[in-house]
Amino acid sequence: MSDTGECLANSLGLKHREDYESVKQYDQTRFRSARMRRLDAREKAFARLAFDLVGPQAAILDVPCGNGRFFDIFSQSRQLTMADYSENMLKACREKHNPGKNVQLIRSDIAALPLPDGSVDLAFCMRLFHHMTTDAMRSAALRELARVSRKYVALSFYNCRSFRYCRKKLFGRKIAHGYITAGHLTALAREAGLSLVHRVPKVNLVEQQCMMIFEKK
Repeated sequence: MSDTGECLANSLGLKHREDYESVKQYDQTRFRSARMRRLDAREKAFARLAFDLVGPQAAILDVPCGNGRFFDIFSQSRQLTMADYSENMLKACREKHNPGKNVQLIRSDIAALPLPDGSVDLAFCMRLFHHMTTDAMRSAALRELARVSRKYVALSFYNCRSFRYCRKKLFGRKIAHGYITAGHLTALAREAGLSLVHRVPKVNLVEQQCMMIFEKK
C-alpha cells in the first residue's frame, strides 16, 4: 500500500475504529432508529439504481464495503470487489455473507486501490466522503475511483445546504463531519474526469445525505 493511501486512512481516523464484535452488528445498530432506517432504505435504493445502470454482467467495486450492507445487490454482478481498510469489517463480511467465486474481498485504502486502470464498470462509495474534511482528501479519492472505473462512479456526501446542517450552525452545535456543497463536489469530480449524471435527492430540504452518480468522460 502506498504512503498516500496510508496517510488518507489514518487522517480519516478509520484504521481501527471498531472491534470485531461491534462491526458484525454495524448495520443493525447504526440503522436502528426510524430516521436511520429510512436512510438505509434510500441508500439501498440508490445502490440498486447504480447497479441497474451497469447490469449483471458488470464488474463492480464497493469501497468501503463495511460488513457488506450492499452485498445482496452487488453480488448479482459478474464480478464484485469489496474493499475496506478495516480487517474486522472484511472478516465480518466474510462471516455474514459467505461470498461466492464472483466476489473478492481486499484490504485497501480508497486512495491506493490495488486494481488496474478501468477494471470496473462501477466504483461505489457510500458513507465515506463525509469523513473527509479537505479538498485534498476528496480529490485523492475521486481520482482513484475515476482511475479504476471505466464507466461510473457513485458516492455519497454531506451537503451543507440542508436543514440539518443549518440547524447545527444556528444553534452553535459541533460540526463533526466534512460538509460541502453539491456544486463544489461536482467541480472536484470534473477535475478528476467525471461528469454528473444523477443526483438523489435533487434538493436537500431536510437530510444532509446526498448521493451522486458520475460518468467517466
